[in-house]
Amino acid sequence: MADVIDFPSKKFVRFYKDYIECDFCGQMTRGRVYEGAQEIVCGACNSAIYEFYTDDEEVVFEPDFEEE
Repeated sequence: MADVIDFPSKKFVRFYKDYIECDFCGQMTRGRVYEGAQEIVCGACNSAIYEFYTDDEEVVFEPDFEEE
């Protein structure tokens, strides 16, 4: 598994509509997807919940917060 990079200043989108339990830390999370990342990470422990392996498709998410 790849190392998870902490992006505290980068914006993210929540992946799951409802909270799920992280398999690594047991905390409830909706998962985060950071710009340019190919993985969903736990918002509590930053462990990779799911990694995307695609070169042919692009997944586009829109943040659910307003730009400053």
